[in-house]
Amino acid sequence: MRMARHEKNNITPVAGTPICARLPRIALAAGAVILSACMAACSDSGLRVREATELYYSGQYRQAAAVMAPLIKKPNRDFVLNNCRYGSCALAAGNLNHAQQAFLTAYRIMNSVNVNTGSRVLGAVVLYDGLKVWKGQPFERAMAHYYLGLIFLIKGEYQNARAAFQNSLFRLRKYSNPNVSMPPAQRFARTDSNFTLGYFGLGLCYLKLGHPHLARANFERAQSLDPDLAPVIAKIDDPRTNALIFVDYGHGPRRRPAGMYGQQTVFTPAPWQVGPPPPLIVWDNQHRVRGVQQSAMANLLALAQEKRWLTMDTIREAKAVVGTGLMAGGLAASEYGAYNRDQTVALAGLGASLLGAAIAASSQADTRYWQMLPRTVYVAPFHLRKGPNVIRVEAGPQISAPISLNYTPSSAYRVFYVRLP
Repeated sequence: MRMARHEKNNITPVAGTPICARLPRIALAAGAVILSACMAACSDSGLRVREATELYYSGQYRQAAAVMAPLIKKPNRDFVLNNCRYGSCALAAGNLNHAQQAFLTAYRIMNSVNVNTGSRVLGAVVLYDGLKVWKGQPFERAMAHYYLGLIFLIKGEYQNARAAFQNSLFRLRKYSNPNVSMPPAQRFARTDSNFTLGYFGLGLCYLKLGHPHLARANFERAQSLDPDLAPVIAKIDDPRTNALIFVDYGHGPRRRPAGMYGQQTVFTPAPWQVGPPPPLIVWDNQHRVRGVQQSAMANLLALAQEKRWLTMDTIREAKAVVGTGLMAGGLAASEYGAYNRDQTVALAGLGASLLGAAIAASSQADTRYWQMLPRTVYVAPFHLRKGPNVIRVEAGPQISAPISLNYTPSSAYRVFYVRLP
């Protein structure tokens, strides 16, 4: 980009690229300067996360947990996120105690109101949104609460599970007016959660705690959100049902920057880009279990496309607008000064354009996300036969390792978790 050249202290105008075409390049260059110090400190953590993610999706859960373990001890802006990542790895590896501790840590901080305050908020507003402690998008927070509830279910601690599932059902923003010129507070209202897993888990807890009316109310709410759950809920009510499997399948939504300066984020892929999830099949002693749910109870690709499950980008959008305006006005003033050989105006315009570039660049969105989330969560209630059982689950091309157990009539209600690679 050429703006002007100096010849014997005179500024001569030079024709070049239109102002509007130059703005993103200026902002991106400024953004590289602003973020370089932040990103340098995160390089080692980023490598560990990538390694753990690759191990996780290749089915090497213990190794993935070992790679993530050092990161959950560092009280930095990724502390909550790394505990969620580690919790996913530990849960898939069958280490319930470590997974419980990780999700409980995340749960406590996510529900704290004094985490992102003071200098962190100031830094996020002035410099970069990613300086804040990660607390996740609403659907990520709901999943962290769900996993904690699931672990308590597996352990038979129904009261603790009830509390975790209850907290997964926080209220959400519902966009009631598409007019983007209106203030954000006037464009949305609060609405109840549509997190089916939370209502289902809560209903199951109330059923096991001896509150059938509360259980029925939550099961009905889950079924109203997804009518395909009717066979699953009917199976839960069957007195012969003594086991329940929760299955994670596939890759969850991935967060990417969007907008002229990356001030927005999008989650990809959308459900219609990958097609419907495959049906779930459960095998018991090489016999296919009949009556198992064939569709997903939670489709995270779909949740990530709903505005109610995303936070707002108000501050970043404002910074992008202000920065763009300063750049445009500054470049126009600089060219005007150059054309009229007014060095003071030209340099003042150049300074304004650089300030605008820095502001616009600082509007870049935080693109951190929870890589280990599944695409789909299945729930399958069934009847365990007396004696030895070998359980496998299958979805699409993926089939789980066998789960072996000996069931007796005096055994407790069994809840299993399976992660399909």
